[in-house]
Amino acid sequence: MSFDAAVIGGGIIGCSAAAMLAERGARVALYEATAIGAGASGRNLGVLQHPFDTELAPLYHDSMDRYAQLAADDPDFDLAPEPVGLLLLTPDPDEARAQAARLRSALPELRPEPMDFDAVAAAEPSLVPGLAACRLHTGHPVPPAAATRAWARLAERRGVEMNVGSRATPWLDGGRVRGVRLESGQAVAAGRVLVAAGPWSPAVADPTGAWHPIERTWGVTVQLSLGAAAPRHVVEQDEVDAVNRPVAAADRAARAAEDEEPTSLFSLASAGGVSTLGSTFLPTEPDADRLARLLVRRGAAYLPAIAGAPVVEVRRCARPQSVDGRPFIGPLPWADGLHVCAGHGPWGISTGPASAALAVASMLDGIEPPAALSAARELPTRS
Repeated sequence: MSFDAAVIGGGIIGCSAAAMLAERGARVALYEATAIGAGASGRNLGVLQHPFDTELAPLYHDSMDRYAQLAADDPDFDLAPEPVGLLLLTPDPDEARAQAARLRSALPELRPEPMDFDAVAAAEPSLVPGLAACRLHTGHPVPPAAATRAWARLAERRGVEMNVGSRATPWLDGGRVRGVRLESGQAVAAGRVLVAAGPWSPAVADPTGAWHPIERTWGVTVQLSLGAAAPRHVVEQDEVDAVNRPVAAADRAARAAEDEEPTSLFSLASAGGVSTLGSTFLPTEPDADRLARLLVRRGAAYLPAIAGAPVVEVRRCARPQSVDGRPFIGPLPWADGLHVCAGHGPWGISTGPASAALAVASMLDGIEPPAALSAARELPTRS
């Protein structure tokens, strides 16, 4: 059997791209080595959130439109029409005002609003006293794997052949993609191949290792049952807008490698009766249980109920951190018909469907993605 397109990876990018390819009339097969949403697409914080980047903002807004349509068509996927709001927490009211001013200038669509101690305490009484915040008009909580599973269901309804438990690599011949090869050695013909394997995409797309613009940044999250103490807002330490800045990420990873207790940023989002606590940014695969204890201890300094809350699950995954903080989308130059869509860092769920749409337009129509997102763009020098 042959296909018009094969997709490697069953995360948010792969599932949404497969559904969109099938919508265009293509015969599509998707190959996922382990499980749908096995990585960051199923082990994220559980919130659709603005990525604090003017280049990525259009991807976020387009993705939100696509999620709204997905929710209208899928009774098992819920999406509130308005965001719950994001509180960037700080003990310094002056810094909250300064952050609101900075973001108002850079990203007025977020409607930044400084909040003093009393305003935060009134909005979120479960938090410790003495926290100010910058409130932003963003944050749609969804259970961590819900979005990816909804796109997978849509892909199946549109006739995509979903091969879960099948590890695939591109089948290349004479500078042209011929399809995919499975771990068993079987070759499956396909006119185009999209690599959407998250942090493993460079190794899948180019086994020589010459193209390696995406690193693995490991994270651990703790799912908690907070009951009535769960905040209504998404709440995060006021450094969240820096998590996808490559220099900051590299510095954090380097310090994490040296410290007995690695750095982390407090973040918490609640959806479906479960609150997900994060976040860590580590260069190597961590001891998840050890990091979970650290996150709980540090998180309780912001929200005391965390200390005694029942733990539902501890999760660990690698994020695809690109060298310049933006994804790589489009054709790869060493093989005609070989495409990639990966490198979204912490913003894969929030910007993935629109990124997949760009990849599909590139595959079927030859439309180049924006230069800042192109897979063929010049990579910054690594320090």
